[in-house]
Amino acid sequence: MLVGSRATPFAAVILLALTPGVYSAVLSAPDVVGAAGQVVIASLSLSSEGQAISGIQFDLVWDDVLDVKIVVGNRLRQSSRVLYSAPVPPRGVRCLIIGMGQGILSDGELLKAFATVSGSSQPGTAQIRMTNALATDAGGHPIAVRAAPVNIRIQRGGTAVLLLTQGVLNAASLLPGAISPGTIITLLGYFQSPAPVLLFNGIQAPILYAGPGQVNAIVPFALGVGSPATLEVRGDGRTLGSLPLPTAAVTPAVFTQAVTGIGPGAILNQDYSVNSFLNPAAAGSTVMVFGTGFGSLDPPATDGQIAGSPANTTLPVSASVGGLPAQVDYAGAAPGLIAGVAQVNLRIPSGLAPNLAAPLSLTIGPSTTPVGVTVSIR
Repeated sequence: MLVGSRATPFAAVILLALTPGVYSAVLSAPDVVGAAGQVVIASLSLSSEGQAISGIQFDLVWDDVLDVKIVVGNRLRQSSRVLYSAPVPPRGVRCLIIGMGQGILSDGELLKAFATVSGSSQPGTAQIRMTNALATDAGGHPIAVRAAPVNIRIQRGGTAVLLLTQGVLNAASLLPGAISPGTIITLLGYFQSPAPVLLFNGIQAPILYAGPGQVNAIVPFALGVGSPATLEVRGDGRTLGSLPLPTAAVTPAVFTQAVTGIGPGAILNQDYSVNSFLNPAAAGSTVMVFGTGFGSLDPPATDGQIAGSPANTTLPVSASVGGLPAQVDYAGAAPGLIAGVAQVNLRIPSGLAPNLAAPLSLTIGPSTTPVGVTVSIR
């Protein structure tokens, strides 16, 4: 799945009864234009109108000519809040944005919505509606929210754009950018085939998942770097689309429990239990962090195969937790998991104070994991 399927209880919202306010916060997005078979991106933003919003919940519901996937927006990624989501059948998703402590949401982009317009769509207007919007401040007091729909104007005779550079995402961070050998990617687009084939510079990539508007795959370990690579999507014996992509030796990112690229990381404590707010790691103990984009391994990995034994990254890895350096005992393949998943064993700094959302950072070679991933420390 692109986004998490678990929603966290939001006690303040359960009792929330919004009353009309002169200075209501606003959820909105500019109109976008597309054609049948085209992928368009809508930026969903918050304007707090001067109010200190700590948490917000809303539903996104879309017309039947659309297929919509959401990812975290730039402003939300820079905040201390976390996105949780759950499907709202038949065509919707409930979004809950909350976090630890007294942090607030700054104005700006909360989400990006990738909307695929059906290939059989007629000219007209389709909508993504934002409904059931609720918000609170840090004390749980209600804040009124107004929400405007996203209008997608479907034009006749447009040129279908099947693939977008912004739709090739690191599967852990859900950020676009360069690709690297062994990176698990999430590809959003219009594929026209139930079983697409992905080729990177002519090398076939292992497919982990293929569904409407989304494919998860692993960039071949043999991919050359230093010059752009060509991604080709094939189906039914023909080329459906192609795209040039930048390359890099590494593009590291840590998987998160909510599958959104931010919040609690996919981390095991020393006893192999899941690290969480309710199950924090002890200072001085070892935790196992899982990510992707850590590049080539020694001995080399085999595309599409389960890692049967440890294999070190060819570039050195360092780490910090809560701003303090953390000792890395191992960085490489994750035995028992598909080649492309990286495992980093690190020791929580002994002097680290308790923190249920301590920032976690990993650096391999010249590249550092994106901000927003945390680990719980007791």
